[in-house]
Amino acid sequence: MTTSTPAGIPDAAIAAAERDAIVVWRGERIPFAALESRIARIDDRGERDGLYAGWIEALEALNPEYRRRLAAWRAESDVAAASSGYTDLEAMALELEELAIQSETVYYAALRRYLALIGIEQGDATLADLWHVERGSAWSQWFGERDLDGAVREAGRDASGTLHGEGWRSGEAGLAGSSPGAEVPAMAVSELYSSLVGDPSWLSRALRMAPDEIPAFADFVAFIRLWRLRRSLAQVHYEMRLYRTGEEPLQRAYFSGIVGHTTGVAMPDAAYLHDVGSPFSSVTRLRRSMLAGAIGERLASQFGSEWWANDEARSHAAELARMSNTDDVIAQLGYDAGDWRPVLRQIRTRLIGEMSGYGGPNITTRAGTRKV
Repeated sequence: MTTSTPAGIPDAAIAAAERDAIVVWRGERIPFAALESRIARIDDRGERDGLYAGWIEALEALNPEYRRRLAAWRAESDVAAASSGYTDLEAMALELEELAIQSETVYYAALRRYLALIGIEQGDATLADLWHVERGSAWSQWFGERDLDGAVREAGRDASGTLHGEGWRSGEAGLAGSSPGAEVPAMAVSELYSSLVGDPSWLSRALRMAPDEIPAFADFVAFIRLWRLRRSLAQVHYEMRLYRTGEEPLQRAYFSGIVGHTTGVAMPDAAYLHDVGSPFSSVTRLRRSMLAGAIGERLASQFGSEWWANDEARSHAAELARMSNTDDVIAQLGYDAGDWRPVLRQIRTRLIGEMSGYGGPNITTRAGTRKV
């Protein structure tokens, strides 16, 4: 593992260090940015763990830069400024506890099913194993360039910038769009469109996926969305502790314990600063997902499940995306505050386990009898 770190402001130094970081694995030089995708493509667990160890080593080499950025935030009061942007973080954390409770059973049931597909028992999985599951290679054939571009355009999205060759994630990215904007409402609308990649109506009408494939794939995407949602809420709780202590061992323990427990896989403590791009960025991600769920629920209620094909619905979504104040959007949707229930409802209705009665029989559903 090699890195090169120029002098400069923390973010610039980190960007340069990550760009220059290389992991040498079996004689091949792999850029740091390409490691996650490369690890996910490895079927053999022993080999996957080998390269994953290289990723962890790379993180440790980058951690001095991450720590300098954290120190700079503290010195410049960025943490306090970020905290003041949210009305009551403590109250939000309590509300998120309810989200964690309400999503726990269905999440762990789905996690158990997908880990079983790659021969891993729950409690024995690492982040690398989830990356491998997330790849979803069993459905890649449905996301060829021509078919995908046409399906993206049917949702009123610009397909010209779609990066192809990444299977279902190419569909997710193409639907999201290339420049959603920096405000939460714009990001939420972008996320709402990206979630269409697991919407049975879009899969059937636009992508023309085979009917017998749709339930399993919708279940898979719902599981990935739930994993991301739970990871975001875990990051919120972790960040609330991160800034309260300057002791690195304790910060690492908070990360691996909180995020690992919430997602159900072992998290390397070396990653304790990797995903903290700015103070409380996890709160922004979670608010974006919650708002996307609320917007989607309202559009579906007004225009039906195929709202994405309705010009009036798409215009309404675009109007919401142009709004800069998240609270104004929430009020227009009829809520007093951000609510996690709409996005969780959307996810749960697409999980096979939820529709089939949940429990042991989940293992034998269509989604649980094929390789991911």
